Amino acid sequence: MAKNMRRHRFAAWLGTCAVVCAVSACGTNAADSAPTAPEGAQSAARQTSPYPLFSHPPAQPIVAMGVGGSVAHGWDDQTGGGYLVRAFQALTKAGPISFQFINKSIEGYGPTQMAAKYPEFLREVHPQVVVISWGMLDDIANKTPISAFEQAVQSEVQQALAAHADVIVVTPPPTGASYGHDQTSESQLVADEIRVAKQFKTPDVIVVDLFNQMKRYLAAHHQSIQMYSADDWHPNTQGHALAGWLLAQDLQGTLVPASSPKPS
Repeated sequence: MAKNMRRHRFAAWLGTCAVVCAVSACGTNAADSAPTAPEGAQSAARQTSPYPLFSHPPAQPIVAMGVGGSVAHGWDDQTGGGYLVRAFQALTKAGPISFQFINKSIEGYGPTQMAAKYPEFLREVHPQVVVISWGMLDDIANKTPISAFEQAVQSEVQQALAAHADVIVVTPPPTGASYGHDQTSESQLVADEIRVAKQFKTPDVIVVDLFNQMKRYLAAHHQSIQMYSADDWHPNTQGHALAGWLLAQDLQGTLVPASSPKPS
């Protein structure tokens, strides 16, 4: 992506980032096949902004950095490194864009805990893409104030944009708790995160509601969350594989040219 284009888009964001626009989570009724990019991944400026963000292969792989907690880190994925790693491996395999994915997720962390480390990670990695994918359950258990959670996510997006990186905000894959004792509180926090991310009126911020998308997928295929859960808080290997495949599908046509990545 050309530097002058980045400056133009970033300047446009600076003029509008103070505007608050409450938007509900994206989604349509589930189909018999896995949801595709227009259903799961939407930018706040989709209708007026060119996609994909990366159209042609650069000389070097694009550096993508992920931040999140234990699920984003890949806990209980025995073979693939977690859904974020799997998604970017699938995108690279499908081509024509290659990625170097660096996972800075930390077990037990939420966005408020990450705040002290995050600026250092941006300086260290110099990512071209930042993937923000927080699980909600740690913050629910820790009774993190919603306002503090929202402010921390907003700050992460702002800092990434200031570092001239594109941003992908990905809600977490559902787990057993998403259908049990944390169903209401997690769904609300997911909606809050989506609303915060969509306040940024720039095509450089892509929002993927993986949480509700994967729920629709399970319902459409008459499957139980137990098939995809290692425990109440973490997906198993199969759960990470499904979430990674759905995320890769979502980013086709928005982040990279449309193709057909296969489950890894």
